[in-house]
Amino acid sequence: MSHTPDTSQLDLPGHATSPAVLLQLPGPANPPAGPPANPSDKQERAVPVPWYEPDQLGGVEHYVAPDSAEPGEELDSRSQDAPGTTGKPLFGQAWSRLRRQPSFWFTLAATSFIGLVAAWPSLFTSNDPRRCLLANSRAAMSPEFPLGADFLGCDILTTVIYGARASVSVGLLAALTTTLLGAALGVAAGYFGGWIDALISRITDTFFAIPLILGAIVAMQVVERRSVLTLVAILTVFGWTGTARIARSATIETGVKDYIAAARTLGARHSRILLTHIVPNIAAPVIVVITMAIGGLIAAEAALSFLNVGLPPDVPSWGKAISDGKTVLKVNPGILLWPAGALTFTVLNFLVLGDVIRNALGAQETFR
Repeated sequence: MSHTPDTSQLDLPGHATSPAVLLQLPGPANPPAGPPANPSDKQERAVPVPWYEPDQLGGVEHYVAPDSAEPGEELDSRSQDAPGTTGKPLFGQAWSRLRRQPSFWFTLAATSFIGLVAAWPSLFTSNDPRRCLLANSRAAMSPEFPLGADFLGCDILTTVIYGARASVSVGLLAALTTTLLGAALGVAAGYFGGWIDALISRITDTFFAIPLILGAIVAMQVVERRSVLTLVAILTVFGWTGTARIARSATIETGVKDYIAAARTLGARHSRILLTHIVPNIAAPVIVVITMAIGGLIAAEAALSFLNVGLPPDVPSWGKAISDGKTVLKVNPGILLWPAGALTFTVLNFLVLGDVIRNALGAQETFR
């Protein structure tokens, strides 16, 4: 005699029943014939379950997607509440840590000041950096020359202020382009793997073997016209490898997570997985890289300009000012020390800012 199980007392609280979805609970392969002695002895029960709740299913997670759901949609909405998370977004937790650190506010204020000087140098001086009089050569500090004058009679303060525009512009633009290029190639290599990973990895190793400054010196020697954009392009060509390696490692680490496998099983497209899962998870290390890269690329521009292979002579920069001051270092060290101090302060500020952000983001245990 066949027996139809009674499900009237098995509805889960708080859920609307759905006859289209059944959860089969395990039981013996050959259930005994005839009706069970009592309801607790039932070996197989059909339970309508449209969604899952761990606390209502004995601590075991059973996920059943509705027919109308887009692949990966419900998974995306639940991934932020996955076990082990605090329910607070990653960057929200990082901001809670950052705002309690005095070093973050100091470097943020210094960064804002540097950006203001680079964007609007006329707010800090009314002199023209190209206005130089030999009669004022190596003039001492005075109201007209707050930091003195160099051997060409140029105001040192004006040179330092206007030099920030070129140096910081090159650093910011080069850091942005190297990060975009390196992150794109690193994500592609780590996500797709196979021959794509092998090809990108070999290209990365080739460019990684070329020192940044040496490659830039050779490249700047062959270009016909030197400018800020030319220097940015050359620094991008030889400076993207570090970001690519970090992005590839972070992508490979994220790609083995369970929610990535679940998204693929549900039929999510590659573009959806990359934009919804991969990119948010590699954002933290990439932000740290781009912050620290700004300081390194500013120093690279200064080194090239110091060697007279960077920006053109008519563009004020800290590297060129340091190069001009080295000839009179023993006679008037201030000509070299003031731009060198501005360069050191700026590079150190971005390095410390990147280190503070790395500590805040690195303290997280869960990347969504």
